[in-house]
Amino acid sequence: MDREKLTAYDTRRYPVRPHIGVGVLLIRDEKLLLVKRKYNPDAGFWSIPGGHLNLGERTQHAAEREAYEETGFKVKTKSLAGIIDKIMYDENDRIEYHYVLLNYFVEQIDGKINEKPVADDDALDARFVPFAELKNYTLTDSLIELLKQLKIGF
Repeated sequence: MDREKLTAYDTRRYPVRPHIGVGVLLIRDEKLLLVKRKYNPDAGFWSIPGGHLNLGERTQHAAEREAYEETGFKVKTKSLAGIIDKIMYDENDRIEYHYVLLNYFVEQIDGKINEKPVADDDALDARFVPFAELKNYTLTDSLIELLKQLKIGF
């Protein structure tokens, strides 16, 4: 199959191959930066800032870019936090979404440390949430899995 035909069928929903996503864990004063997702998968759920890796882009740069696009914070990746397989099935047991998510711990590199995040791009809301209050939020399954792996908040 030539590249043009493959691209025509290669969508995010009902994909022909897994997609790569990146996420960032920005922690401040025992609080985790969360965004409320605007689009599927998981529209309306809370997660860490993140998004898709672009062709030719390094994963760490993508994580830094996505953090800025969704919250206005410029960050620098520090270390890999974890890798999550996100595979979601529809009611007919077909793979509706398939992502490999590379998540990074980050630190804020400019702006005021007490600044509030501003939801932008594909986020409906953004805020720092105390770890003790995470259970009060409707979190994505992939974030819950990552937090359990890291033994944070769950």
